[in-house]
Amino acid sequence: MLMPYPHRERAVSAITGAFKMPKMRIKQLFGFKQGKVSIRKEIRRQARLRKNLQRSIYRKLNILLPRHIRRQAKTFEESGLFSRTQSYRVLENELLFIMRQHYRRVFITVFKEYEARYEKINKSVDVSVFNRNKDIEDLIEIYLNDRVLFLARMGQAVTNDIQNIISNARAEGLSLNQISKKIMKRVPVARSRAAAIARTETHNAASFANHSYHEIVGKEYDVRMVKRWTATNDLRTRSAHSSVNGQIRPMDEPFNVDGAEMMHTGDPKGGARNNVNCRCVVIYIDADEVDNLQ
Repeated sequence: MLMPYPHRERAVSAITGAFKMPKMRIKQLFGFKQGKVSIRKEIRRQARLRKNLQRSIYRKLNILLPRHIRRQAKTFEESGLFSRTQSYRVLENELLFIMRQHYRRVFITVFKEYEARYEKINKSVDVSVFNRNKDIEDLIEIYLNDRVLFLARMGQAVTNDIQNIISNARAEGLSLNQISKKIMKRVPVARSRAAAIARTETHNAASFANHSYHEIVGKEYDVRMVKRWTATNDLRTRSAHSSVNGQIRPMDEPFNVDGAEMMHTGDPKGGARNNVNCRCVVIYIDADEVDNLQ
């Protein structure tokens, strides 16, 4: 039995939804200090964390997408039938299931990472926000709902590939077995697609979690946070991202990236041209300690 689409009925944008978070009691966090922040070390730390998270979801996607193609190829060879609607809905539901788990893992990992870091720096200061399960679950739902259409398009792309292969092969008069083999040849493409999804979705989810965490810290503990866009300095970096490198903005002001207003790296408002395979990170700093950036 195919699963319904309840996620579409409650879908809201992450940007709008972020302002629907419950109001939190302001606590004074006197003496919140990060000390000297090394930009290079922070880039490496965030890259290492995201790479580990990316590996785990790639393994799952690299099983899911090729398996789906193999199933469709086998079914077509046995029956000569292919239902685009059924294929699409099955794949979409499977993608949503594993990506929901992944987003949760990303958020929890990012939140725990910063909590451990800040509590160590500030000793007796309690900067725990992760323990409020409802807040983090709300953030995960906000983010997931914003990614529903993207995941749906990914499932549709795989299904359309199969449909096009079948239509073209039938026009050539190929047998069911020959068409099935042609479908199977899309498995390497599915592996590449799995890698692209894992890379981009991990980066974007971690960026949103990073921004959300520091928004909570700033509001709840009355800390004046600012953010610095940091691009990877190599030949693969987009020129538009290199031009934003080093820009510092207040938490509630966007970066201007090639004409797009982005609150953080991976912001959906940046579109695919700014988000797919992006490796930039945002560093969050107490406004009083900007001079301590190294």
